[in-house]
Amino acid sequence: MTLPENRSYLLGKFPNGKIYNRFRNILNQVQDILEGMDIIDSVQVNTDVLELAVLDYFEDIDRLKSYQGIPRVNVEKIYSYGAFWFLRRGPIQIIDPNLAQEHLHINEKVCVAIILPKMLAEMGFLATHEDGKIFSLLDLIYYNFKYRTFTQHSLELMIEAFFCGCVCFAPREDVNGHSA
Repeated sequence: MTLPENRSYLLGKFPNGKIYNRFRNILNQVQDILEGMDIIDSVQVNTDVLELAVLDYFEDIDRLKSYQGIPRVNVEKIYSYGAFWFLRRGPIQIIDPNLAQEHLHINEKVCVAIILPKMLAEMGFLATHEDGKIFSLLDLIYYNFKYRTFTQHSLELMIEAFFCGCVCFAPREDVNGHSA
């Protein structure tokens, strides 16, 4: 990964290989998902485009931290800005003209596969294939990524709303430790 001169300042803002590590982590996640979908040979991950998405993410995070005067951003911002730039750049490209129509929106599908387990893990949930509620959420996010206009901010609101809903509607225990 080579940083363009106009973005080399980011190395000082995010030391210890943080940018490169994020790039490698996302690339590994994408490749694992594509292998799991058994379409790794029908698509290619354009690493130059993925690199741009990662740099755009870090540039946005740097601006945000500078503007708000904060040393770290919250997890909602990390997930929303990362998802936004991944989708905006669309690093996964179909190279097999015979690939099934269901994979037409492959960047959106992979992004959901990356972000949803992270959101669930933040709230202490483990996604299982038997859980219909998870599939409803997955379908809703996927639909919105495909057909709706979104920004980093609207994605952040979606994630915050999910976290809030998990907290607000989680089973509560009374003072004696019994479920309400």
